[in-house]
Amino acid sequence: LSNVYSMSYKQNEGAFLAGVLAASVTSSDMEFANEDAVIGFVGAKDTAAVINDSAVGYIEGAQFVNPDIKVLVSYVGSYVDSATAKELALTQYSSGADCVFVAAGPASVGVIEAGAESQKYVIGVDSDQALAYEGKDEANYIISSAIKGVGDSLFSSIERAQAGELPYGEHETLGLAEGAVGLADNEIYNTVVPEDVRTAVDGAKDKLLAGEVTVDTAYGMDEETLKGIINGAQ
Repeated sequence: LSNVYSMSYKQNEGAFLAGVLAASVTSSDMEFANEDAVIGFVGAKDTAAVINDSAVGYIEGAQFVNPDIKVLVSYVGSYVDSATAKELALTQYSSGADCVFVAAGPASVGVIEAGAESQKYVIGVDSDQALAYEGKDEANYIISSAIKGVGDSLFSSIERAQAGELPYGEHETLGLAEGAVGLADNEIYNTVVPEDVRTAVDGAKDKLLAGEVTVDTAYGMDEETLKGIINGAQ
């Protein structure tokens, strides 16, 4: 519509960096990392393109670091069932994963609880989830989050509208280049995650921005290709 501007996000790019982080963590000498090249992903619904977009990006980011890494993938079937999310994460941790990326909305709290109980690492989603656990033990296991800068992009759109520069009638997909997605760069990330791991993440980000690396998206991807990516990593 000519009076509507809309935007969505390239969560696959943020998830790619989460995959680089997890794959680098699992092969590091961090306190709660083990010797197995195994990481995990817990998503809300396998029918949601936005969740599978994160899964695809995460797997490809992990394989960018280690083509032979094993990525355990589970779906909650809900955005709010934190109990099931916790059980799935506990199973992944007990199966050798030492870092799990969760993309399950409010159900994510179950994965964070599982990480703290298992003394393993978690990568949150959408916002800096460590902030919700500030001062609590759980925060120490949330090494980062794949964030969407919803607030920043909304503010930017208002500024563009005031300047007469907002492209009404169009839809934009915002990613790393627009500063709309990325990893939470907080105190925990900078103190718990070793410098060489953070350097690997920065290097991957630079390659994405330079167009030297591209990330597939689940949007428009046929079911066979999607399942091939997911099942091929497990």
